[in-house]
Amino acid sequence: MRVSTSLMFQQGLQSLQRQQSEMVRAQTDISTGVKLRSADQDPVAFGQASQLTSQQARVDQFLRSNDMATGKIESQETRLAGSEDILQRVREIAIQANNDINDSVSRGALADELASLREALAGQANAKDERGEYLFSGTRAGQVPYDAAGVDQLGAAQPVDLQVGESDSVTVNRVASDIFNTTPTSGRSAMQVIDDLEAAVRADDKAAYEGLQNEVDQVLDRVITSRGEMGNDLSKLERLRDDQNAWSLSNKESISKLRDTDLAEAITRLNENYLTLQATQQSMAKIQQLSLFNSI
Repeated sequence: MRVSTSLMFQQGLQSLQRQQSEMVRAQTDISTGVKLRSADQDPVAFGQASQLTSQQARVDQFLRSNDMATGKIESQETRLAGSEDILQRVREIAIQANNDINDSVSRGALADELASLREALAGQANAKDERGEYLFSGTRAGQVPYDAAGVDQLGAAQPVDLQVGESDSVTVNRVASDIFNTTPTSGRSAMQVIDDLEAAVRADDKAAYEGLQNEVDQVLDRVITSRGEMGNDLSKLERLRDDQNAWSLSNKESISKLRDTDLAEAITRLNENYLTLQATQQSMAKIQQLSLFNSI
């Protein structure tokens, strides 16, 4: 088979163009840090990278939700810790007041303290977060839980749950009546109970003490139970966050292997392309010097 000079030149030109294209690709890989920029480069790898990127976006969303849930629950738990201390002191006063050694002065001092404790507890139950939303208003975050008389204002509000994993959610906004009432929705609020206890202390109505103390205990139990639930949720969030961070790290490493440039490999490839390009250019220069007459 005879090979003409023009055919040899054409083949050399195609090789030259191919090497130049490979050099441009290597240079782009190095400058952008990305080697997989379109599906036509490697359809299988591109599909894998796209799937992993979608998974990573979901993990990132769960981590953001986890941070938000943790902040909300910690704020509520702090308020309940303060409420528990207040109710413990109210319970002590209820026991102390039911004692025959108290005179009107000591009862007056206890009643005044109850009034202060009542206002402090109302502040905890009606507390807001940094966004100005009430911590214990459930689905009615813009509505104050209790009015000045301690009457529930939330009606049919429901707790708010937030998804923080593929199959995991936590309650991020509870309803005040589920915590600060003697019984959920229908019971009396802690503020109303303390108001009645204050009145009983001022009037030395010992017949009312036992019933009121029982109501205080009911609310205190609900606060302690709610704190325990919040503690469980915080532990759950911490465990999920650790798992999701590990998942995120694994995803990012896999995506990087598929998509990102290996600089050492790309530089080696660029140098090889450059040497091949030089050799091709030298070969073409020799071909251009050839003539059919030189072979006669």
